[in-house]
Amino acid sequence: MIDKIRKCMASALKLDDATVAGVDTQTTAADVPGWTSVAHLSLVLELEKTFGVRIGNDEIASLGSVSAIMSCLQQKGVC
Repeated sequence: MIDKIRKCMASALKLDDATVAGVDTQTTAADVPGWTSVAHLSLVLELEKTFGVRIGNDEIASLGSVSAIMSCLQQKGVC
């Protein structure tokens, strides 16, 4: 699952390969250049498309780290 999340992040946040390679479960928005509030929405859309889920408005703000994204996706049963 982390590889799919990395791909989503690379696409939505326009990350280079070196930055993507450093993404792990402890990565937060503060650790990633370009993970702004606007880019966050792009990331959410990319996650929805890739994993075939719907992320509610109330969940969007809580997805500020890779571990939070993984937890959300697990709750939706995609992992």
